[in-house]
Amino acid sequence: MKAADIMTKEFDTVLPSSTIKEAVSLLRCAKRGEDIKGVNALMVMDESGKLVGLITMSHILKAIIPFYMEMAHLSEFAWEGLFERMCHKVQDRKVSELMERKVITVDPDANIFEISELMLKSRVRRLPVVEKDKVIGIVYRKELFFKIVDTMLDKEGCR
Repeated sequence: MKAADIMTKEFDTVLPSSTIKEAVSLLRCAKRGEDIKGVNALMVMDESGKLVGLITMSHILKAIIPFYMEMAHLSEFAWEGLFERMCHKVQDRKVSELMERKVITVDPDANIFEISELMLKSRVRRLPVVEKDKVIGIVYRKELFFKIVDTMLDKEGCR
């Protein structure tokens, strides 16, 4: 089984010049497949369609709740309005400021073992599938796990 066999061909993208508010809106409303609403990440593509980064919910949360707040245990205090102020402060920043620039990708012929190893070693939940510098799909860790489920349980489904 290869990346091309398990990848999702529908994926959502955002421009690096888009605002974080626009990205959040896309994350919330993105539709992958018929029954899945909302996604955890967006591929960042430039105007020519080249993959230049990836932005996830974690990137946005880290911008809103900076590491120093966690380190100082300031999150234990309920400062009225602080969270809202931080959200508004971040919303107009550009996606390019927060995105991950070093995106790990695979080609469509990568086998399921390569994909699994890469996801585990790199601690990533998704791998864009790239062919001739063009993103043609994305492999999600969840989809990889469902292939394991289908194989082990002979597609029995839930009981």
